Amino acid sequence: MTRVHRFSLVLCLAMVAAFAGCRQKPEPPDPGFTRVDSEMGGRRGDFVNDSMVDAGQYGSTLQPRDSDASLSDSMLENADVYGAVYFDFDKSYVRPADQPMLEEVASYLSSNPNERLVVEGHCDWRGTTEYNMALGDRRADAVKQYLVTLGVDGSRIETVSKGDLEAQTNVSDSQAAQDRRADLLVLEQ
Repeated sequence: MTRVHRFSLVLCLAMVAAFAGCRQKPEPPDPGFTRVDSEMGGRRGDFVNDSMVDAGQYGSTLQPRDSDASLSDSMLENADVYGAVYFDFDKSYVRPADQPMLEEVASYLSSNPNERLVVEGHCDWRGTTEYNMALGDRRADAVKQYLVTLGVDGSRIETVSKGDLEAQTNVSDSQAAQDRRADLLVLEQ
């Protein structure tokens, strides 16, 4: 082989190796396939139906969920939405623009001791489901911690991550920014 042929062969192999590692991000799964929708007979957020679990095959260690769980679906459906805190892309810190609204929430909670707050962390459709669930959790926790620094008792605030379960897919950046939020839901005790 001549020197030019060797150089061409090495260059081609290097290009093939470089492009072999590049791939596009897969399309996000259809939300209808990842959770049970109300049309299918389930409650909001159900992943496993009680009839799907055969306790006999797992032994007696599995117990049904307590009916007095801290956050039932009916409680969340009857909650009043106080507002939303918005986040930058892939961030979980409370922006200065949202701090006055959280100060208002802290004041409201201090003057209404029989009410508590649920913070739902949301993400846009970008990223894996696992990553977005964790990011939604960090966003909800950031709002909770900010409210605790303002004097709100942390036991009155519960956090939930919705991840990208309710996000709009394949939308513009400005529309996706609306999904990067933490919703504040007020519940009466």
